[in-house]
Amino acid sequence: MRTRLLLIALAAVTLWTLIGSSKANTVEAQVRVTDSVVVDRTQSYQSPWKKIDERAKLENPADGNSVRALVDEIFKYPHSLGEIPPVMDSIVKERLTQAEMNYKLGRGPGVEVNGIVRLVNKLAERFQLADSARTTAHQAEVLRFGLEMATPTFMALPSTSQVGKPVPTDSSVMSPVQATFLLLTLIDAKLLSPDYQLPPDEWEKTKYVPMMENLTKLKELKDSGRQSKPETKGVLISLSSQSEEIRTAVSHAISQMSLTDGLDLVDQAFAAVGIGK
Repeated sequence: MRTRLLLIALAAVTLWTLIGSSKANTVEAQVRVTDSVVVDRTQSYQSPWKKIDERAKLENPADGNSVRALVDEIFKYPHSLGEIPPVMDSIVKERLTQAEMNYKLGRGPGVEVNGIVRLVNKLAERFQLADSARTTAHQAEVLRFGLEMATPTFMALPSTSQVGKPVPTDSSVMSPVQATFLLLTLIDAKLLSPDYQLPPDEWEKTKYVPMMENLTKLKELKDSGRQSKPETKGVLISLSSQSEEIRTAVSHAISQMSLTDGLDLVDQAFAAVGIGK
C-alpha cells in the first residue's frame, strides 16, 4: 500500500508535464531489442535501454549514489511526458531512491503489477477519460515482457535481502524503480500508440495473443543464438485524434489545479509512504 501511494505521487508528477509537452507532428518510434544503433554511419550510439541496463549492473542497494544514478537514468529515457518540472525533480528522485534502497535491503515493500494497472485505471476514471485509456494486467504483461528483453539486467526478477541473505520474490512483484519505469512506459503507450488505444475488451480479443506470440518468438530466437543480427520491432506511434483527446482531457483536469495543489498532493502521498522530506 505504501509503495503504491508512492506510484500515485509519481504519476501525478509526470501528468503535470502534459500541458507543456504536446508535440504537433507524427513520430515513428522503434522499440529496439538491441545493444546499440549506428548514427551517421561513423558513430556508435548507445540506446536508452542499454544505458539503463548498464547502470543497473552498477547498482548497489547499500550505496545511495548508485541507486540515485539508476533513478536518474530511467527519467532520462525519452518518455512522451517530457522531464519532471524542476521544482519537483529532486523531491521525486530522492524519495524514489530511498524507496528502492528500502525494498532491495528488505526494509520496504515491492510493487504488485496489478497495483500499476489499478493506478492507471484510477487516473483514467479521475480525469474522465475514454474507455480506451483504461488498461489491463495483460497490457502491463506485454510491455513488461518487452522491457525484460530490452533491459534484461534492470528488469530481472528482483530480490530483497533479510539479514544479509537474498530472498527471491515472486514474478508479480517489482522494485519501486522497475514499477515506475513500467508505469511511465504504459502511460507512453496510452498517449501515443494506436495499438494500446483500444477499449480493454477489444484489446484483449485482438491484440494480446498476437503480441505475446511475437515477443515469445523473438525471445526464443535471441536465447538460441539463431538471431544473426539484432532485430528491430517497431510500431507507428502517432498523435492521433484519440491521443489528442486524452491529452486535452488530462490537461483540462490538471489546469484546474494550482502548482501548490500539485505539490501538496505529492507531499501528502510521500508522507503516506513514510518517506520524509
